[in-house]
Amino acid sequence: MNTKSETDYVLGTHDAEIQRLQLQHGIWRDLVQDCWQRAGISNGQTVVDIGCGPGFASVDLASQVGANGKVIGIERSERFIEFAKAHCQAQQKHNVSFQLADVMLDELSPYNADAIWCRWLAIFVSDPALLVQKMANAVKPGGKIIFHEYLHYETYQCIPPSKYLEEFVQHVMSSWREFGGEPNVARYLPEHLSAANCRIIDTRPISFSAQPHQAVWQWPASFININLQRLLDLNLVDQDWVAAVKTDVVKLEANPNALFVTPMVLEIIAEKM
Repeated sequence: MNTKSETDYVLGTHDAEIQRLQLQHGIWRDLVQDCWQRAGISNGQTVVDIGCGPGFASVDLASQVGANGKVIGIERSERFIEFAKAHCQAQQKHNVSFQLADVMLDELSPYNADAIWCRWLAIFVSDPALLVQKMANAVKPGGKIIFHEYLHYETYQCIPPSKYLEEFVQHVMSSWREFGGEPNVARYLPEHLSAANCRIIDTRPISFSAQPHQAVWQWPASFININLQRLLDLNLVDQDWVAAVKTDVVKLEANPNALFVTPMVLEIIAEKM
């Protein structure tokens, strides 16, 4: 087994990141469950949650497939796996198991699954074609491969515009690429799916806009707060610049006419031929 250290995890595995991921999952939950239903995930099926993180989606998938179904979460962070196991136990989900593995380095079992779910993993891998092929190998013929990945990260905007927040978006994209990822990876997934003998059966672009008083606002706002420190740690920015970004966020939150527009995600539901 090949696993990387927690410090190598691009967005971290610390408590604040787990809290952010829980907030994020709550905001996306209704859309995600609608996606799973349209993909045909149902009672008694086996579903793989690849790059499952702290297991928030795994718990909901466990409800989706019922007690007769099975969910397998794959994650390379030991800390996330420990949290996910405890979370499943607290939610009394006994049809979920977790595998500690790096999906890009380790051999994955031929799960013969009915579906595999992937959200915001392909953006961080250096070989998304290999990821897609491994996902296709994990499902049975007719099984579904489901993605939520960024299509156009530059749509991450605020109104009124902020020079510093525009720079923040560019710094985030550059840092992900330095780690070998691609923020707009969804642009390339259709070709990779075709090469893996899968056909796309449904797609939709997804983006939110939110005012400061709305719950969705906290998703982009919390991402900024956590990732400013990460950009500092990478020596991509300095303290003065971070202070300027924080000041602009405070101004936006005090402006009832302000908006955050979130990065555009492409939802893809494909079928293995």
